[in-house]
Amino acid sequence: MIGKWHLGHHSSYHPNFRGFDYYFGIPYSHDMGCTDSPGYNLPPCPACPRGEGPSRSPDRDCYTDVALPLYENLRIVEQPVNLSGLAHRYAEKATQFIQRASASGRPFLLYVGLAHMHVPLTRTQLSADPQGRAPYAAGLREMDGLVGQIKDGADRTAKGNTFLWFTGDNGPWAQKCELAGSVGPFTGSWQVPRGGSPAKQTTWEGGHRVPALAYWPGRVPGNVTSAALLSVLDIFPTVVALAGASLPRGRHFDGLDASDVLFGGSQTGHRVLFHPNSGAAGEYGALQTVRLERYKAFYVTGGARACDGSVGPARSHEPPLIFNLEDDVTEAVPLDTGSAEYQRVLPQVREVLADVLHDIAGDNVSRADYTQDPAAAPCCDPHQTACRCQTASQPVFPGAGAAGNETASAHPPSF
Repeated sequence: MIGKWHLGHHSSYHPNFRGFDYYFGIPYSHDMGCTDSPGYNLPPCPACPRGEGPSRSPDRDCYTDVALPLYENLRIVEQPVNLSGLAHRYAEKATQFIQRASASGRPFLLYVGLAHMHVPLTRTQLSADPQGRAPYAAGLREMDGLVGQIKDGADRTAKGNTFLWFTGDNGPWAQKCELAGSVGPFTGSWQVPRGGSPAKQTTWEGGHRVPALAYWPGRVPGNVTSAALLSVLDIFPTVVALAGASLPRGRHFDGLDASDVLFGGSQTGHRVLFHPNSGAAGEYGALQTVRLERYKAFYVTGGARACDGSVGPARSHEPPLIFNLEDDVTEAVPLDTGSAEYQRVLPQVREVLADVLHDIAGDNVSRADYTQDPAAAPCCDPHQTACRCQTASQPVFPGAGAAGNETASAHPPSF
């Protein structure tokens, strides 16, 4: 596994203890880290203003002072990491792994979690762009080159038997203005006049609808676009099925095997998806939007910050707002609650919502709470007041909350 992890970094939550034989990357987003005030990881960064001037710099002091660690397996090999050279190092590690794995003749899985297109955008991305494009476009160009290097490495060694699946994880972070990208046609037009953002942190289409690309010469047909409703949660069951393995028993999976969509041209994906609150209005983590085929029902709206600093008021909706996304992809006008279409769809929405709440209540739910141990910010040398280590020869530790003898290991455990 190479890149951003963000599912816990100490003890059993580290990638080496979650099934990966090798890890090289950062434990969470690259605007986070130990700020040399032990236990806290995020100096506040204001929204990026429009216009020219020094304040527009993509890597201002609020980011450069963050002592973000770079891990290789259980060791912190650099802190703070040099973000300007990180993409190049990721590409090197990925291609080396592909070469070794292909030479061994064994099947392999490589998961690369890129921090692009998240702020901060580094000066290297800008200086490497010969056309002098805006920061976001320059960062996108760098990411494209990195992905190209990984693809070329796979093509050189195992082109006919390697499946590449590329996707994003959320829409643009609107409060970062020109550093955030575009929502395209998914404008969340109902929310915009009411203030705040309809992008990242929200359940509007601009917040979570992302592109995906699948590549496997001879298996995935070229130049084909699918409208099937899929989710990042489908990657796990699809890869397990392709490997000829079975999903673990005794738990429920929200993903499905998408092989028929990817290889067979099927347009049938999910009938139902659920979107929890991810930082905007409502209770954090609670289900607040239901997608039922072409329809989308909102029970909560508002609460995300826009580029201008405004935050739309949090609003609960009972009965819910329901949009027909085939007719209204901008989510501008909800169905009239008195219409026959609304009255037909509402009972179906309520039925599938009740089903998923019952499923969650009866499942083996993870109860990990990363807010309960603020002293666990990883530091290369917790005996010093500042987390500053630039060479692997210095003492390194996976984090204040980690178990004792894990600190001495430079290699992951055997699996």
